[in-house]
Amino acid sequence: MEPHIYNYLIQKELRSIQAPKTNGLIVCISRNFGVQARKPIENLIDKLNKNEVGYSLLRRPWKLVDYTILHNIAKELKVGIQELNEFTPIEHKGIIEQMMYGLDFKRNKLDEKLSDALKTVIYSFFERGNVVFLGRGATSFTAGIPNAMNIRVHASEAYRIRQYATSNDLDLGYARERVKRKDKKRKQFLNYISQTVPIPFDLEIDREELSDLTLTECLFSFVRSKENELLHNV
Repeated sequence: MEPHIYNYLIQKELRSIQAPKTNGLIVCISRNFGVQARKPIENLIDKLNKNEVGYSLLRRPWKLVDYTILHNIAKELKVGIQELNEFTPIEHKGIIEQMMYGLDFKRNKLDEKLSDALKTVIYSFFERGNVVFLGRGATSFTAGIPNAMNIRVHASEAYRIRQYATSNDLDLGYARERVKRKDKKRKQFLNYISQTVPIPFDLEIDREELSDLTLTECLFSFVRSKENELLHNV
């Protein structure tokens, strides 16, 4: 477990969980399944560090936060990564599935504690600062945080199906079912953890007409503008 997460877990009882301590810049990117945003965002991290964007607020290298959240939640709750990936809130389960779920202690534990564990891990990265969250529901926890940016990258279902089928060498029929299933699970999960409905986004980007390079540049310009805005308000 990373030191800033460990320290946060030790001290969290002394803090108000409703008012997390934040540093630097915080970028939370929500995206539809299949928009193929990972590569542009990895390039964004490199570009932010190369140009030292945000360093005037906090001199710390930028970090991409995605699967790291799952690994740290899994450690805290003592469950497997697969269980987290396949999590479905109890209210969305069928009657038989609910009965079976009630007999499984680990699954039951997820419904009881997943939201708090997710909040704890995400808040620890808010404190670290200069982080880019790729999904994982981080946009649900930024209300009232002036140095946070909520960005949504979206694309049509048809585009996402084609991209997913091409990148994974799948037929369109299977890709369509996969995209629909993932969209449903993501919607259920976001409804489960969301503190603000609907989530207010500072920027929405239609991915379909943008190359990887253009998407990176668009995100980079927005983050740099946010840094300038915060510096002028100091």
